Amino acid sequence: MAFKEQELEIKIRKIIQDTIIAKNPNIQMLNGKNVSDIICCRNNECLFFIELKHYSISNGRIGFGSKGKNSFQPEILKTKPLYFEKNMRWIFCDEKLNYYILTNQECRKYIMGDKISYEKHNNFKLSLFSEQKKYNEKELCDYLTEWFYSN
Repeated sequence: MAFKEQELEIKIRKIIQDTIIAKNPNIQMLNGKNVSDIICCRNNECLFFIELKHYSISNGRIGFGSKGKNSFQPEILKTKPLYFEKNMRWIFCDEKLNYYILTNQECRKYIMGDKISYEKHNNFKLSLFSEQKKYNEKELCDYLTEWFYSN
């Protein structure tokens, strides 16, 4: 099933709303986004940032950031702000709807050329799909629920 990153965001938001927030009313998902694709909070005391990346064979790559220093993804990965190191996860999805959840530290291992650039678009290595743990939808929900309550 091929779909776009925007459709992935809608799907993940629905999963979080229907399976996590429905059972845990002290978790809230914000609709606005500037720093990350999805922002959730627990009792307004801790923010969780989720960045989504969808891979399709037709696109052939998983890009992040954009040319110019105003792109937050490369800056977060390059400067390693402690709050984002602890409270940010990247969810990668392949065409078969398998999910791969990575921390910022894990993402850095998969940067093409092993270097982040502000002057060009950056990409992740596709080897993350064969080297990282694969999650189905239920396992994704379990992971996110545990993460929301671990901090």
